[in-house]
Amino acid sequence: MAFAGLGLMNALCLAAGLVAGWLADEALGTLPLFLFVGMVLGIALGIFATRSEIKRYF
Repeated sequence: MAFAGLGLMNALCLAAGLVAGWLADEALGTLPLFLFVGMVLGIALGIFATRSEIKRYF
């Protein structure tokens, strides 16, 4: 049950990165640039969070 939230955590990290990138693009007028940067940062944050959660148990 401890690992049940890993998928949700990854989805939230990715969504947060995408929303932050989209908001930055809307403010600056550079639509695809920060959206991709936010996506990459969201994926990286999800991997880091998953790795640290798994490391806690193994």
